[in-house]
This record gives sequence, structure tokens and C-alpha cells, in this order.
Amino acid sequence: MFDSSVPEPSQLAGLSDAELIDAAAVTTRAENAACARKLAIMAELFIRRTGLPPDERELWWVDPEAAVSAEIAAAHNITSGLALHQTHRGVALRERLPKVAALFFAGLITDLLVREIVSRTYLVDRPALMAALDADLAAEILGWGPLSVKKTRTRIDDLVERHDPGALRKARAGENQRSVSFGNPTDAPGFTSVNAVMFNCDAATAERNLTQMVYSVCDSDPRTIEERRNDAFAAIQAGLTALACRCGADDCEAAARPTPLRDTTIYVLTDATTPTEETADAAAAPEPKRRRRTPVLAETRSGYVFGAGIMPAPLLQGLLDGAKYREIIHPGQAGAEPGRFPSRALADFIRCRDLTCRFPGCDKPATDADIDHTVPHPVGPTHPSNLKCLCRFHHLLKTFWVGATGWRDRQYPDGTIVWTAPTGHTYTTQPGSRLLHPTLCRPTATLWTGDSPRTEPSDRRGKQMPRRRNTRAYNRRRAVTAERTLNDPLVADRNKPPPL
Repeated sequence: MFDSSVPEPSQLAGLSDAELIDAAAVTTRAENAACARKLAIMAELFIRRTGLPPDERELWWVDPEAAVSAEIAAAHNITSGLALHQTHRGVALRERLPKVAALFFAGLITDLLVREIVSRTYLVDRPALMAALDADLAAEILGWGPLSVKKTRTRIDDLVERHDPGALRKARAGENQRSVSFGNPTDAPGFTSVNAVMFNCDAATAERNLTQMVYSVCDSDPRTIEERRNDAFAAIQAGLTALACRCGADDCEAAARPTPLRDTTIYVLTDATTPTEETADAAAAPEPKRRRRTPVLAETRSGYVFGAGIMPAPLLQGLLDGAKYREIIHPGQAGAEPGRFPSRALADFIRCRDLTCRFPGCDKPATDADIDHTVPHPVGPTHPSNLKCLCRFHHLLKTFWVGATGWRDRQYPDGTIVWTAPTGHTYTTQPGSRLLHPTLCRPTATLWTGDSPRTEPSDRRGKQMPRRRNTRAYNRRRAVTAERTLNDPLVADRNKPPPL
């Protein structure tokens, strides 16, 4: 371990400029070393959980890798997907790149560089070649100095090609496949970006149709050209061929054209102590067949968009046109509902109270989640003190990974959930509306004075888990083989078109 004499914040004012630069270097090295140890811890737990003799759980949709990723995610307060990526990086350092890992443990290289090395060497499938490549990387890395991302990849690829040309990861023209994608992490609340890659002729037709619709309204339409283009695109998706004008004039023929129906529901969350229209909260949500609601607050306050976050009050008006309104009523001390499935009113209350999946670190919107009985039905009633939102992944994890290697959860009347991990560690999650809509978190009826009842899982429970066709390990081997095949010169020659 290196000398980690990192200065305290109270000491910084007394350091010279040169000493501050020295301190920055020390803290960077300490950060690198700490990150290396974090990945090593993840890898150790991952190998323990997944290194057991294969059984039927290898083909479960929530397989051992998924289960341990959820456990690691909860410990680090990150998503399961991010935990799995970091864990695989730790395993690669441990099993494939031990010499590179030694430099990382010493704080001499960064996590960003390690990510590139793990990714660019992924296709090397022979242990002897991987060991030689690891040794050369460790010998040369420290002499590279500061490099751009592109130059770093070039250096790594040079070494990969020297040891195993078939393992070189190449950008291929075939990757520009036709596609349409919706959404980006940087999208503002209430908005979703759309990106499409299509044939030139199809794009030209789409552009021509949009342009015709943009200029089919009168000159008094208040929208900008870009806004009209956006509305024309939405109109086409709704099956319309003309754009309605928004000039407001009675004699404008284009103003009478039909407009796309925005299938939106405004959930009105009324505080019982101040049941006035001015202080009511509202929640708006598009409601297609698979409901993806968008809760927001009313005019005087900011709102919340399911799956996106806080929306400022001035932006709410764009969601209100043509919306439906539905009141969300706190159930108070009401009793349980009959049957396993909650009524629409109770389900809406649970989703607006929770806002997201209630598993630690998960941010999947409640409108895309299942409603789970904390104590399984019929032992546990269909009651707000026993219901919460769980995304399908965490719902299956909780339902099927039971016993010594499973999760346990306890719910309190205010919606608080205390999760107990397989290791005995506990994690507490609060309803998402606790700060934004605190009235929704008023306690409902208390179901049990002591510990909640436990149910013994059926021996047949595992048969109900959705299955994979192949294990993850098999899929990874197949993906490596397929990509290496494309790099094989003999295969490439066979795929070349014959000469003219």
C-alpha cells in the first residue's frame, strides 16, 4: 500500500499551489486504489454466489448472477445493471488481468483506463494469450502518459492485435442497422427524445410529408416551425394526415381538423385539511394499454413525472389539454379488499404513494411495476399496509429467491419497507411521495402488532419462474465466438463478393 497522506479539508488553506497539486495526485491515487478494492470485493462475492455446482437456477430468468447483482446493488445503492457491469469488471481483473489489477491496486491507473482494457481484451479466449497480453499491458501502461480516449484504444488494440488478431474489436459498417429508439437519460422531465436510423429514401419521404403538414396551417398559427414539425410527427403516429391549426380563428378551415388524442390522466391528490382547488396536488399520466402514467402537481406547485422526476409548474400546462381527471383518496384506516388483486382506486393510491419500485437502489417507475403483497396472499391481505410496487425483476427476486440465500421484507403502515439481505444486512426504503406528497404517507391500518407472519414456500414454486433458453455463460461464449468469426481472415475472404 502506498503512502496515503491525504490532507484534511481544514489543512488546504495552508498549502502552497505546488502542495495542492501534490495533494491532488495523492488523492487520485487513493481513489484509484479504493476503486480497485471495491471491484475486488464485488468479484469475491460474485464468485462465491455463482461458483456453486450448476442447478436449475442457472436457467431461471432471475438466475444466480442476477440475484447477486441485486445484493451488490443494494449494498452500494446503485442499480442492478450497474452493479453487474462493475462486478464483471472486477472478475475480469481477478481472473484475466492480474498484472493490470496489481497496478490498479497500487493506484497507478484509473478506473476509466481499466474499463477500456477489459472491454478491448474481451474477445481473447485462450488463457496463454491472455496471460501474455496482460503482462505486456502491465509493462507498457505506465509509459503511455496522458492520452485521449481514441489514442488509448489504439494502444490497447495494437497489443491485442500483436497477441491475438482474431480478438480485435472492430467497428463494422453493419452496425448501422435501421432502428428507432425512444428516450435518453438526459431528457428533461415530461419530454422523450426520439432517434431513428433509416434508409435515405424513407427519410426523404418522411421529411417531405412533415414539411407539407407544417405549412398546411395558416400564417397566424403561433407555433414555431420546429414545434409544428414535432406536432406533425405526433399527428402521423395517431393516424392523422393533416395538422390542425392553433390560430383560434373561427373562419380557419385548418383549425377544425382533428387533433391527436393525448391519453392522459391527471391524478388529483387532495390534502384533506385544505381541500381547495388551489392547494390540490395533481398527477398526470398517459394511459395506453400498458399504462405509463405521468404524475404531476397542479398549477401552483411543481409536479412529478413518473420515470423522469420533478417537472416545474410552468411546464404542466402542456400535459393538461384533453386530460382525464381522477381523484386519489387516502384509504385511511379502511379494511382489506377481497381477493388477490387490488381495485383500481387502491392500485392508483399505491403507485402514487410509491412512485418507483421499492427495492433498494431501483428507480423503475411505479406505473411499469407490479403491485406486490409484502406478506404473500392469502395470508397477507390486499391492504395498503401490505402492498407496494416492485418492478418485475425485483418482484421475481423476492418471490423465488427465498430461504437462506433470499430476501425478506417488512412493511410499515406509512409505506416504509425494511429489507433484509441474505447476509442479514438491512436496507430501508421510504415511499417516493414522502417529500412531494406527504399526505399519501399518512399511516394506514396496522395489520400486525408484532412480527408479520411468515409463509413457507411451496416445493413447486421454482417451476413457476420464467426460464431462459440458455445460460448466461453459454450466451457469452456464443457472442465471443460470433465476433471472433467475423475477424477470421479466412471467413472474411469467403464472404467477399466474387470479382466482376
